[in-house]
Amino acid sequence: MGEILKKIDALGGIITEAGIKYASRLVLLLILLSTAGCNRRSSVDEKMDLADSLMMSKPDSALMVLEGIPASDVKGKERSARYALLKSMALDKNYIDTTTFDVLQPAIDYYIKHGTPDEQLRTYYYQGRIYQNQGDDDSAMQSFMKGSDLGENITDSLLLAHTLVAQGTLYLKQYKTDEFIHNNLDAAKLYGAIGRDILEIKSYTKALDGYVLMNDKLAADSILSICVLLVQKNPDGEFYMFPTLLSYTIEFCSFDEIKTFLDENKDLERTKDETMNYAKGYSKIGEYDEALNILSEITPSGLILDSIKYTLVKTDILEKQGQYEQALNLYKDYSAMLERYQKELLSQDLLFADKKHQLEMKSLMEIRDKDRIIGLTLCSIFVLVILVGWQYYRGYLGRTKRVLAEKENENLKLEQDNLRKEKEKAELERDKKILEADNLEKDNKRLEAEQRQHELEAANLRLEISQLESERDHLKDLQKEQSELTKPIQKVIKSRLDMLNGLLAKEITRNDSYAEPYNKWIEAIRNDKKKFMDSTRLAFTASHPKFMEYLEQCGLTADEINYICLYAIGLRGKEVGEYIQMKRHYIISHEIRKTLGIDEHETNIGLYIRRLMKDFEK
Repeated sequence: MGEILKKIDALGGIITEAGIKYASRLVLLLILLSTAGCNRRSSVDEKMDLADSLMMSKPDSALMVLEGIPASDVKGKERSARYALLKSMALDKNYIDTTTFDVLQPAIDYYIKHGTPDEQLRTYYYQGRIYQNQGDDDSAMQSFMKGSDLGENITDSLLLAHTLVAQGTLYLKQYKTDEFIHNNLDAAKLYGAIGRDILEIKSYTKALDGYVLMNDKLAADSILSICVLLVQKNPDGEFYMFPTLLSYTIEFCSFDEIKTFLDENKDLERTKDETMNYAKGYSKIGEYDEALNILSEITPSGLILDSIKYTLVKTDILEKQGQYEQALNLYKDYSAMLERYQKELLSQDLLFADKKHQLEMKSLMEIRDKDRIIGLTLCSIFVLVILVGWQYYRGYLGRTKRVLAEKENENLKLEQDNLRKEKEKAELERDKKILEADNLEKDNKRLEAEQRQHELEAANLRLEISQLESERDHLKDLQKEQSELTKPIQKVIKSRLDMLNGLLAKEITRNDSYAEPYNKWIEAIRNDKKKFMDSTRLAFTASHPKFMEYLEQCGLTADEINYICLYAIGLRGKEVGEYIQMKRHYIISHEIRKTLGIDEHETNIGLYIRRLMKDFEK
């Protein structure tokens, strides 16, 4: 028996030495094959990479790139999941709200089980967004909580902050003010860490609103001091801080301070919520007629929370004026609306979603702990068996080596010398090949990066030129029929056509001198803003009657339609602000967004207006 074991051991040594040589060659071959395979990325992957890079800055272009990929080319579960997630992101950022999971489902099926923490977070977030579009707030809360539970494994801090804000919004609907504050404070810290100053200010102001609701002046003062410092560094954040500062002043300041603040800002344009707060402030300092006068500027919207607040503010004013009968009737309406809202809230699982989630997580952790204990026990037994076997093997191997060592000592020395020389030569050749491969890989990556940059620039230029040519051709058609239009409209169309021809020539030839008509047009409209804006509105009434009729049916005023026309003729938001020269022109944009149902976080109003106008041309 002992002789048999010795022969098997000797044979094993020979096989092992030969096996090591062949295994090393096989591993090297596999590495080379995998490296070559990584360099052959498909055009579908490249297009998805391009869409991903455009997602934050140009979501409309990202959507166009994705829609240009044939469905038959998207093969494999992982690639289908990535395409589904990117397209869901593009639809959401372009204000295309979806209420079904037709697009996102491949990402849910794959990433929830096999994705990285960032991919899982993105899948949960956009799943929650779809649930919100369906009105299913409790399912949306479940999705957001599962995403935020990924915690320290997440590297996409921006999306994690968005998730916390979305979750906080649902907490506020449940009257869970503490959780609402906590989520927005955490989100503000994340926004600040990645340099998103405006989003940081908005989250801090939401937390400040929460402390005002809780009547916690000490905590509110602390957050207010942070907001003041941030607004000093970034003045654009003042717009988002003003509504919160209004609520803070009314809640915590003296009557004189409230009156001073309200009077100084009385002529500013206000949202409906700010108008109700103004009325509440004047009521608090005893100026009831002024409060009712301000409150009469608005009517309650269809949103039940707005109606509840409006009724409560007006009831308080009437009661303080001594109009008890009217106040009582309004209070009854308020109680009925509040009771209806609370019943709707209690009929959902949203109030208990976080508790349910905590119980599920606790149960999951207990199962994991049990599995861990069982696994550790089995591993310990396995390791113990291996150690015993290893000790036995080492003893046996030591005895065998001592017998063979004396016979092989001389041969081993010769083999070692030859092996050392061959090894040194092989290392020199290997280092040379590695260096050449590294240089070649760097050159390939640089060329690919330059090619992608050129393709991106060319694609953007073609898109801009196409848009300019389309508008120019449309105006030419109108100019051919100008006998049917009034002279002011003809003049506006000619001026706009001259400007577009110059601007198009500039983009094609890269010669700034062709843009002179555009520069003169900009100078002319600055001299007489009212006349230009009215004439532009008349021109659009003639050229796009359905579009203009739609704006009027939405309840927009002539001035607001003038404001929209500036975007429709191609001005950007910054140019509009510089042109109308109004400190609070963002209020106009906000009111228009609210009237037209545009989410202010997700799209550019100029893109939305021009897209809407094109839809009415079909």
